[in-house]
Amino acid sequence: MNNSGPFPEWTEAISVGVDCLDEDHQAFFRLSALLREILSSPGEHQEPLIDTALNILEEYIEGHFLREQIAMAEVEYPLLADHVAAHDAFAARVGRIAGDYRECGERSGLVTLCGLVTSWIYDHIRTMDARYHGILTCANVDDRPLAFLAAAIDADLEF
Repeated sequence: MNNSGPFPEWTEAISVGVDCLDEDHQAFFRLSALLREILSSPGEHQEPLIDTALNILEEYIEGHFLREQIAMAEVEYPLLADHVAAHDAFAARVGRIAGDYRECGERSGLVTLCGLVTSWIYDHIRTMDARYHGILTCANVDDRPLAFLAAAIDADLEF
């Protein structure tokens, strides 16, 4: 696989000051690297690995965005609507690329996806997420594993 240029990486300089959100953000960089590694490794068993990586990425997008949006809603964050719109647009782009691969086996979009994930999350953290720095804190963001957040929402449990 030939990548044009280095991919952005998570550094402390883009920390939002909330441990669980920083950990979520770091996971996006790791998931992108995992997908790049799978795509660059020859083998006849790539398809299940690609499917698994895509499933994890899509679930992580859903869970992380849910975590942020719940916290922003609870503190009545004034830029919530813009933030949700950015999340939705990104999730839709990832979903289209993953869907194209699943429907017709088109791998070129997956190479693009690796760069999209790292560049989008890097830029999003530095611009949009940076605006909630100091508003969202470790005390007002639910730090449970993402699977628990999704289950709580599905069961209509109180937070």
